[in-house]
Amino acid sequence: MPPALNRPGPLPLARLRQIQLLKALAREAGWRHLAWLSGLSSLSSLLDIAGLGLAVTLLLGSRSRGLIQGLPVAGSLGILVGLILLRGLIQARVAIQRERLRSGFTDRLRQQLLHQVFEASSAQLDRLGRGELLALLMADINRTALSLDQAVRMGQSLLAMGIYLASVVLVGRATAWPLLLALLATTAAALLQRSGSWGLGRIQSRLNAALQRTVGDGLHGLKALRAATAEGWLLQRFARETAEGRWLLRERVRRRASYNAWRDTLVVAVAGLWMLLQGEALTAETLTTTLVLAYRASASLSMVVQARRLCLGNLPGYEALCRRRDQLVRRQGEASDRTIADASLISLSTARWSQLHWSSSANASTGLRSLDLSASGLVAITGPSGSGKTTLIDRVCGLLNEEDSHWQLNCADDTWQLSGLAGARQMHQLIAYAPQNAVLFEASLRDNLLLGANLHRDDIETWLQRLGLAHLLLRQSGLDAPLALAQDPFSGGEIHRLGLLRAWLRNKPLEVLDEPTAFLDAKAAEQIRSVIRERAQHRLMLISSHDPELLAQADQVITVEPNPASLPTTAPAQTS
Repeated sequence: MPPALNRPGPLPLARLRQIQLLKALAREAGWRHLAWLSGLSSLSSLLDIAGLGLAVTLLLGSRSRGLIQGLPVAGSLGILVGLILLRGLIQARVAIQRERLRSGFTDRLRQQLLHQVFEASSAQLDRLGRGELLALLMADINRTALSLDQAVRMGQSLLAMGIYLASVVLVGRATAWPLLLALLATTAAALLQRSGSWGLGRIQSRLNAALQRTVGDGLHGLKALRAATAEGWLLQRFARETAEGRWLLRERVRRRASYNAWRDTLVVAVAGLWMLLQGEALTAETLTTTLVLAYRASASLSMVVQARRLCLGNLPGYEALCRRRDQLVRRQGEASDRTIADASLISLSTARWSQLHWSSSANASTGLRSLDLSASGLVAITGPSGSGKTTLIDRVCGLLNEEDSHWQLNCADDTWQLSGLAGARQMHQLIAYAPQNAVLFEASLRDNLLLGANLHRDDIETWLQRLGLAHLLLRQSGLDAPLALAQDPFSGGEIHRLGLLRAWLRNKPLEVLDEPTAFLDAKAAEQIRSVIRERAQHRLMLISSHDPELLAQADQVITVEPNPASLPTTAPAQTS
């Protein structure tokens, strides 16, 4: 069964929504972009018309000795061929510039969306689906640029059609009116046969998100699918969604072909009737020129209709982009946001803190609301699975409920206050965080560890050897070899240690490690404990763990109870 068209409401409301989106899209593109795009489109139309003029010159001059008055046939043909070649070269340059404008616009939209995602709060990100975000970045932003391009192309085609119609009247004079009626008939055909482009475009936006979600799930969970022999389930899901895509494509082609059939039939029928009625009154030159111009005018009308349908069919891509960006809109100067000067931030990133106090103004039912950490030695958080250890760590790090969080940093005799989303972003610059489930990127090992930072190769290799990961350097290209992750070529323990190393290479005054000895054998776990003991002597280190040996070496142990409303209990550190 084909999907039903998504009708947003009565037709006038849909038209109003389309106009509003087009205005917003034009403002976003900028008048300079639109001026360039319109100028190139107009130049393209004029070149097309000029090419037709050369063809008409060739037809009308074929009965004389020279195609161009005063020149022999060979010379005239040479000039015409040269002019057509020049026209083709200019058109190629125009097409390249148009594509450069469109790709520049799509790149700008992608960068803006990614920036908004990176700057959004955790609560805002909770509303985003992976499939929808990927669809926006990979498909809907392209559709947004295409919609704007087709809106301009529609104006270009209207200009060309006007020129052709004026030429028909000038050449055919009073005998040309039946051809004009034929063009009016094609216009009526376009109006009578509503394309439903807007509804089809909305289906396309939904389908893009579904396909991206399915493909992303399949690649991310490839090992789990194989282990459960569930490949058929994902393939069926993919087949259902691609079937909708095929229906969508067929429907668009059917409606476009139907209109083209109306156009060609009406033009030929009326033109034939016109020729029969005029009979001997028409000269060959008038007949040929008028028919060519009339046909090109009808083709321009078809381009107007097609451009309009493409514009409306792709405009829902911009609608989806606007909807998601509204959900990610950045808050402006809220009273809860408190930051510190950049110079102080740089100073804090290299100094040793004496104390860190975190608190949350959220409701008590959301869990722990405050934490005091002495910045000397190791602080461990423990408790049963599901009691909220990771949630607490994420909130202290400004990665969850950051709008309600407050931080007080004490260093020597100075105190700094941070709060809110803006304060959380500054806290991120002071923290090295290794989550329990580390993430690797399809980049080189060096990029995975440094994430754009600079560090000498020898330092990285020394760390890899200490953590038992020196074998990763034996691959071809060593640190610069890309990691192919489609089939998870690394063990859980390797990925976990690489995540810890990524945090340690940041070398920040606060290091936060979530279950640092998880997924490790006894030897590797002891290596990690040794590193933690060493680094805790020079900075504040906050960890969550069930490891009794790691808890035994902590200076402070915080036990989190399963009840989310309970407060943490602090116990003195056990001695080894």
